[in-house]
Amino acid sequence: AERTMESVKYYYRLKFPHDEHEEARPHRTSPVHYRLMENGAVFGEKFGWERVNYFDPGKEWRRMGEDQRKWGWTKPPFFERLRVEHAAARERVALFDLTSFGKIEVKGPGALPLLQRLTSSNVDKPVGSAVYTQFLNKNGGIESDLTVTRLGEDYFWVITGSGFIANDHARILMNVDEKDGEISIRDITQEYACLALWGPKSRDVLKKITSSDVSNEGHPYLTTKPVVINGVKVLAQRVSYAGELGWELYIPNNRATMVWDLLIEAGNEFGMELGGYKVLDPLRLEKGFKYFTTDITPTTTPYEAGLGFCVDLNKGDFIGRDALVKQKAEGLTRKLCTLVLTDTEEFVQIYGGEAVHHEGKVVTRVRSGGYGFTIKKNILYAYLPIDLAVKGNRFTIELIEGNREAEVTANVLVDPKGEKLKA
Repeated sequence: AERTMESVKYYYRLKFPHDEHEEARPHRTSPVHYRLMENGAVFGEKFGWERVNYFDPGKEWRRMGEDQRKWGWTKPPFFERLRVEHAAARERVALFDLTSFGKIEVKGPGALPLLQRLTSSNVDKPVGSAVYTQFLNKNGGIESDLTVTRLGEDYFWVITGSGFIANDHARILMNVDEKDGEISIRDITQEYACLALWGPKSRDVLKKITSSDVSNEGHPYLTTKPVVINGVKVLAQRVSYAGELGWELYIPNNRATMVWDLLIEAGNEFGMELGGYKVLDPLRLEKGFKYFTTDITPTTTPYEAGLGFCVDLNKGDFIGRDALVKQKAEGLTRKLCTLVLTDTEEFVQIYGGEAVHHEGKVVTRVRSGGYGFTIKKNILYAYLPIDLAVKGNRFTIELIEGNREAEVTANVLVDPKGEKLKA
């Protein structure tokens, strides 16, 4: 009722990019919520989950909301805090609470045939493999962006974004075919916490709290295995949205606070910082990682988005395959490119949706953008007509503060070979 009244109350009020709902909170919280509060968390909300947007050390925890309207369209006051969290993830180690990530359990003899039909990648990999992939529609458009982890011959976890749990769960259910065999599909999001440990020193931190082998040989990139932390079996998945060495740790709720405390104690030696969701944008933009609903959508294909490595046309039939075969044969008419502003190294507001001009004509719009703290440049993603999608080509971007010049650059601006990610 409170959320409904809030929607009516603010229906005609100007909405800002960082707006948050203020009513009917909290609805869902992480098992480590009180630890986050103790460290000056500033909470946002996604799909009912209280999530840390950023930390404000030394101050009382609070929820973002009305404070957004104090700075409106100007540089947000948490910008310098994002610089700190960003530097920790790139240079040392940062700890994130990602408990709101969707976790869908798919198991039974029918699990593999179903997931093979739904995904663009081949998920028939050895037990312990984590596969980054997409669900597609019949036109080859991207409906979901997720990870499929094989925990047994007939046992999988599908890890997805917080806001897409219901959508992806429903899509899996809708595509069940009784010919596949017996299958169980269950949303287990609220049964496990997820703590992400990302950064060059993440292995050093993890080694201090587990005797399990977390070396590169014992636990390579894109693999998942149980590790024991103080007697608790934790599912450690070696993936990183920050584009650095790191793990996502899936922990039974009743032991999450214990693991958190051990990580905090171990991380102090390595200058570990706590990180929130706001810093994930600059981290992923520097690495060429896409965000579902802005950079990739149901009207964009993996080939257009630079995700062709997620497509396996030889694995057999899957939803969207025919459209991708056709597109590959005919060639692309557009592709997602990375651009940087060339006329300033200072922070500039880029929200997404801004017009992109070339030779006096609007040719596309910005999909997403932000400030890259490592490279000290403003980064944006845009789908460009294929004849213009050439490195070095220059464009004018119509931003809220005025026009700015930009040029097409490499898609990955930090660690382009992924050496740190796979170290």
